[in-house]
Amino acid sequence: MQAGGTKQGGGRPGVAGKAWAAALYAALTLVLAYPLSLHPATSALPGDPDTDLFMWTLAWDTHAAFSRPLAIFDANIYHPQADTLAYSENLIGSVPFAAPVLWLTGNPVLALNTVSLLSVVLCGLGAYVLARRLGLGAASALLCGLVFAFSPARFFRIGQLHLTTVQWVPFGLASLHAYLDDGRGRDLKLAAFFFTLQALTTGHGAVFLAVAAAGLVIFRLATGDPIAPLRRLRDLGVTGVLMFVPAVLAYLPYRRVQMELGMLRPLTDWPPTPDSFIASPAAVYTWLLSLVGKADMFSNASGYLFPGILPVLLAVAGLAWRPARGEAAAPDPRPSEVATIDPLRPRGTGWTRAAALAELAVLVGLSLAAVVTVTGRFRLEAGDTLLLSVRNARRAWLLVAVALVVRAALAGRVPFAIGARLRRWGEAWGRAWGEAWHRPTVSRRRERWAVPFYALLTLVAILLSVGPPLGIWPFVHWLPVLNFVRVPWRFMILATLGLAVLAGFGVERLGAGLSPASRRRLALVLGVLMVGEFASIPLPTRAYAVTIPAVDRWLESRPKPFVVAELPVGSERLQSTYMLHSMAHWQKTIHGHSGFRVRLHVELYDQLLSFPDEASLDALERLGVDYVVLHPEFYGPAQWERVKARLMAFGDRLTLEHEADGGRVYSLGPR
Repeated sequence: MQAGGTKQGGGRPGVAGKAWAAALYAALTLVLAYPLSLHPATSALPGDPDTDLFMWTLAWDTHAAFSRPLAIFDANIYHPQADTLAYSENLIGSVPFAAPVLWLTGNPVLALNTVSLLSVVLCGLGAYVLARRLGLGAASALLCGLVFAFSPARFFRIGQLHLTTVQWVPFGLASLHAYLDDGRGRDLKLAAFFFTLQALTTGHGAVFLAVAAAGLVIFRLATGDPIAPLRRLRDLGVTGVLMFVPAVLAYLPYRRVQMELGMLRPLTDWPPTPDSFIASPAAVYTWLLSLVGKADMFSNASGYLFPGILPVLLAVAGLAWRPARGEAAAPDPRPSEVATIDPLRPRGTGWTRAAALAELAVLVGLSLAAVVTVTGRFRLEAGDTLLLSVRNARRAWLLVAVALVVRAALAGRVPFAIGARLRRWGEAWGRAWGEAWHRPTVSRRRERWAVPFYALLTLVAILLSVGPPLGIWPFVHWLPVLNFVRVPWRFMILATLGLAVLAGFGVERLGAGLSPASRRRLALVLGVLMVGEFASIPLPTRAYAVTIPAVDRWLESRPKPFVVAELPVGSERLQSTYMLHSMAHWQKTIHGHSGFRVRLHVELYDQLLSFPDEASLDALERLGVDYVVLHPEFYGPAQWERVKARLMAFGDRLTLEHEADGGRVYSLGPR
């Protein structure tokens, strides 16, 4: 796996390199998203009524952006409320992808799937660009993009448009890295542009990018970058400030809805189930679990949050990253003073490695023995599956004793020399710090400090995702911007990006010292194994089409403006279906589906369950409803007969205006 562009060693990827990377991710998307990728116009992933919501949102954005852009948040749902687009993700940033499809085909299913599938390709390309900016070679960067695009923790959310379209996060980070490394104002302006684009595409992605960007700036300031606020402001310039304006304008309706209607995310049911973090729908895991009789092991998982075995292993290798030999710290002047296990020097004799394993066993045994001695037992579980249980402290201490005996037996070949080893570690890290910051080169700083930053970013994202006792969400959920996130374990998407970067460094580390051809072969093998690990073919799709009844299309011919109510009500699926019906005329409707509903509509829908009667008709009249659309096919046979009888009783207030294909349209008059 190798893309064209710049040579091995990293830097700015050329146009050819990006094109090859995009082509690779597009091809993999066609394969891994089968059959959705082959039938995007007539199929969808399970998820209604949210699927309906996403289709309506893209269609509304396209309609409003070119007819009433300044009032785009005043959507036609949930009449008479204002700013109802802010009741959920606005998806405005996806209009450039959805609008041409809607104009050419009029098919909202195809528009939705186009945006979803393109997000996979762009997530991979964005991670590739970020990895190249951090100094990784083309092959390593391709695998970095492969992890972020297709890891189960992100890929299996392509049915959730507000979570899959996070593609501008890595592009924004790459631009911010470029500015901090090279100091060019255009890169800072580009970072502002990508932030606004991400904020308009999905608020979740904006939160992820804000957390990552703020962390990067703080990290760079803590490691020696000057604050220089005036220079930063000059670099941003008027153009950069204007880049943020659309994001601010999009934020204001959400803030207004929050304050006026109390639309705040409560801290309830936030922890995910533990087995979610090892859950994956990939075929290889399903097969392995079936062999041990645990096929339903993840039935209680909150989501598929496991990023994959190979990405984790590569990330672990990346944590031991060491710059290329030409940029490494000066060699230790006393390399043979004592036989030690140096984390900066992974090469060693077999005796050295055996000693390291024995010392690791001592540390693990001591930790386990201490826990069992204090608490009486130790249990490691994944959901309902018991992985390890220790109830006898003596066995844990016996493990420590055996490990100590083994380590003592190796002392003749690998001396303990703890003091000397700690001194060498301190000197090595001190030299690394000094060379990186007091006599720096851009490439050295970029490569050396990318690993610790993305390791910290991954750790923070995981801590935001997990439940007690490690989870930190209860302490930060009230912060501005963060309080827009309803489910904190969605931060695993950000953790997946951090893990992808670390995995890229892991591939680079494994390929160090190999010839270019061998590095390409290594990357190819790892890529094939990774695709095999991620694959879950075919995806669970279903036939899907948006059919707008003739009675709703007839309303388009009526004088405007008007307000519509459709019946029956009851389920969320009916509410989202009526949103799709409103696409025929784009007039106000009392219906809506989102993550939030005001008290007015909760009470209104309860009243409409007995339509038509005095209370329901009075409620509709107070809201200024002009037309009532009835769909007999959504009623049960006996229920529809009762409704028809009541319609006769209220003939003085309901006038039949149109009837087609069984549907009826009534105009609502005063009492």
